[in-house]
This record gives sequence, structure tokens and C-alpha cells, in this order.
Amino acid sequence: MVVEQSTWHVNDVVAYDLMRELSNSVQAHLLELVRQGDPSAADRLSEIRRATLAVDGYDRAAVDAYAQQLQQRDTELARSAADAS
Repeated sequence: MVVEQSTWHVNDVVAYDLMRELSNSVQAHLLELVRQGDPSAADRLSEIRRATLAVDGYDRAAVDAYAQQLQQRDTELARSAADAS
């Protein structure tokens, strides 16, 4: 019996999961801004959701690049939330 190998490697799965976690964190920050009445946060939230779903999980370079963008965005939003407190 021939077993078909997945094109994903363990470290690819870890990178994809990290990207999803970062996306969830950014979305959580944006949801808080929506609750606080920021009119542009809902549009930014929708864009993050769309962009996250559009990333090809089999394209490691795309996953890494988008994760880097999300990390920067998450850091910015966390700083803004800390400054507002």
C-alpha cells in the first residue's frame, strides 16, 4: 500500500499556526477598538480576516511574510492600547 505524503512539513504547520494566532490577536485588538467606537476599526477588522483567509497555507514564504506584517500590526495595536490606558 502506497501512502501519500503531505507537502506540509512540521515547521510549516507551526508557522501557519503562528500566523493564525497573530491574526486572532490583531482581530481581538480591533474588536476592542470597535467596542470603543472607532469607526475605521470594523473595516480594518474585515480586511485582516479577508487577508488571513487568502494566504495560501502551502506557500511558506507567503505565510512568513504575512505573519511578519501581523506581528508589526499587533505590536502597534498593543502599544496604542497601553498608551490609552
